[in-house]
This record gives sequence, C-alpha cells and structure tokens, in this order.
Amino acid sequence: MKRRGTPPKITIEKCNQCGQCIAVCPSFVIDAVEEKAKVVRGEWCMGCGHCGAVCPTEAILQEATSYENYPGQGSAPATSPETLRLLLRERRSVRKYTEDPIPRDLLEKILEAGRYAPTGSNSQNVHYRVLTSPDQIVQLRNMTLSFYEKIFARAQGRFGSILLHLAAGRRTLEYLRESLPKVEHAYEQRKKGKDILFYHAPVVMLAHAESWDSSSPFNCSVALYNCSLMAHSLGLGCCFNGFLVNAANHDRKINKWLGIPSEHKCYAAMALGYPRVKYRRLVHRDPTKVTWL
Repeated sequence: MKRRGTPPKITIEKCNQCGQCIAVCPSFVIDAVEEKAKVVRGEWCMGCGHCGAVCPTEAILQEATSYENYPGQGSAPATSPETLRLLLRERRSVRKYTEDPIPRDLLEKILEAGRYAPTGSNSQNVHYRVLTSPDQIVQLRNMTLSFYEKIFARAQGRFGSILLHLAAGRRTLEYLRESLPKVEHAYEQRKKGKDILFYHAPVVMLAHAESWDSSSPFNCSVALYNCSLMAHSLGLGCCFNGFLVNAANHDRKINKWLGIPSEHKCYAAMALGYPRVKYRRLVHRDPTKVTWL
C-alpha cells in the first residue's frame, strides 16, 4: 500500500492567499476556495510536507512540517557547490578494512542519512538489514559464494549454458564465461583466507522494499547512497555489492535467512568499515555521456 499522510490543518486567518502551497502540492490536496487555501482532497495526502514548508505565514500545520520539531532551513543551501563536488569525488569504493567494530551510534547516524533520501510518492518504504556479527557475516558470505559457484558451474556445462541463455540472455552468458578466469583466481584467494566478497568488513547493510512498487529500486539505491556519503563524512568506507543483491533475490535460502518478506526484493547492499588504506587522490571518471535534446 502507498503511504498516506495526515492532511494538513490550515488556519484561514493566517493565509495570505499567496497560493504557494497549492503550487507545490504533488497530490492536489489543497485548492483555493474563496481565494483562501483549503484542504479539499485530504484522503490524497501523502504527508510530504511541501505545503507547510513553503508557507510564509505558518498558516499550515502538519506533522511533517511541525514548526517546533522541524525548524526552517537557512537562507542559502547548507553547502557550497565546490564542497559538495569535493565530497562526491572523495567517496570511493573501499575494499580493505580494519577489524575495528563500528559503534552503534555511528550506524544510527548513517541510517538517519538514508531516512532523508527521496522516495517515490513519499512512500518511505525502504527497509534495512544490518549485520554486525562476524559469524553472521561469514555465514552470509559462504551462502552467497556457494550460490555463485553453482551459477558458474552451470555456465561451463552445455545444458546449463542453454538454460542460462534462455533465462538471462546471450550477453549475460558471455559475461559469465569471460569472468571465469577472474572467478577462479578469486577462489584461490579465498582458499588463502581472503574475503573476496565483503573484504573482512565489520558491517554489511542491505536495503529492501516492496517488489510491486516501481519506485523501490530507486528508493533503496538512493537511500543507501545517502548512507555511504554520511559514512564517508564519519571517516568510514563503503563498497556497494551487487553480487549480494543478486544472490539475495535468487537464492531462497539466503532470502529466508535474511528474513526479507516474500513481497519484497533486495535492491541495494554494501560493506562498511574503517578503511585500512588512505587514498591520496580524488576519483577519476570518464566524461559525461549525454545527449542534449
């Protein structure tokens, strides 16, 4: 079900007829009645709080924009374009961590950053699974690697190749075959005690949401990216993990072990910890691929 919010309460005497609340409401909840703002479709409210956030006279009261609990923002953005650009270029995928555990209060700050990510129709439907137990992380790693061992074994056999070609397509099958040398090397590293999936990170975090909601992939991905930026600002490092996402959605044993509801899918995952190395250069990226229309 889509999230429904509590309709805002409008103090008519305070309304200055500016019409800004009507202009920003995405759900057509507010309209002008006798030149004053009025809630006319309260059942459509999704609780985004835009109306109260733009009201210059504080005529609109809603839980999402309580003036006492949610003070106004500054006259300018909280950061400069230069500072934000630097933050985006500093954040890297970290694959070497210390064994130091992450304090619970820092993890809560990181999740709080995900809480403020945008979601389609303000559904706020992102759920998390956070693993901090070394034994549980090892168990999840072993189950995930076992899943891929089966997949790559099928890719090498004739019958399995036909099934994979039909299920995933020719290009995916070619990619799996091209990856076999790297996979074999990775498993040799595993035999030596190296964690080739989570890199010995002390925390593994997943985001999941309703599979029927077309916004869920975006919601979970953006929320976890917000988490990664907060983690970076706290001196931590992250590495997004598509291998775990794929395994969690296609292996019933893993899905059940994680406790992901049957109507949900995992859409994002990452390892998290204190970096063991210090990066001395900013991120390089190829030029933007854009078509101007």
